[in-house]
Amino acid sequence: MTEKDRWQYAYYPGCSLGSSAREYDTSLRAVFKLLGVELIEIEGWTCCGATPAGHDPLLAGALAARNLAWAEARGLDVVAPCSECFKNLHKSLLALRADRRLRDEVNALLDGPAFRGSIDVKHPLEVVVRDVGLERVRELVRQPLAGVQIAPYYGCLITRPRNDFDDPEDPSSLDDLLVALGAEVPDFYPYKTRCCGGALLLSKQDVALGLTRRLVGAARRQGAAGFALGCPMCDMLLDAYQPAAVPAAEERVPALFFTQWMGLAMGIDADRLGLASRVVAPPAGLPATARG
Repeated sequence: MTEKDRWQYAYYPGCSLGSSAREYDTSLRAVFKLLGVELIEIEGWTCCGATPAGHDPLLAGALAARNLAWAEARGLDVVAPCSECFKNLHKSLLALRADRRLRDEVNALLDGPAFRGSIDVKHPLEVVVRDVGLERVRELVRQPLAGVQIAPYYGCLITRPRNDFDDPEDPSSLDDLLVALGAEVPDFYPYKTRCCGGALLLSKQDVALGLTRRLVGAARRQGAAGFALGCPMCDMLLDAYQPAAVPAAEERVPALFFTQWMGLAMGIDADRLGLASRVVAPPAGLPATARG
């Protein structure tokens, strides 16, 4: 691998990557290592400025900027796997760039270097498809996912609010990645960006489970053997809560993080991909993993 084939980012794991979505973290790190992507975890990272801070622009901006400033001081763009963290950090970045007064107020609160807004925040799907490129992904595929129908599920936040990475209503980056892995991709529009119900899980669980049930039913009608996703909240609904939404085991559709599908195709050991922790077991007939 030449120097130009190496990529380096500041890594913001967020709360869920160390708890409910540990397999997302481990599979992401394993896949990125193979791709030649170095992830440098932000030292002492703190809350991204999630929902409770969303009503206070100064608080939301300061929480995000504390993490972003660490990366900017090292000249690194930020990778945020959790789509909620990605949305919050990206939204705050745009607000701080556009509003000099807000940026000055935020910087007055920081205990480190001032934030200028010179870096970007990226979801790992963007890093794989746009920065690294699908050609390199294809080079690393050892066990193509031939004959496996996988429904690409983006959820609400990876492409929203609108950014320049992908179309917010009919995105294609995950579709393209799955094809590069050798999988078959059914036409999952418009369900690929429909809500899974995650935001309503605590307040209106019956509604949340109904939305999840709708997604599963749509995937089954398309003949999908599994979902590919990149959001811990969507994963919670489509994996942990799918048995509640779809009581009949034979009607469920397994969900894996897109990094787990990548790892399977690249021959990464199953333990590193966290496949054993899936509530809804992965579909039968997948390639046996071998690479340590």
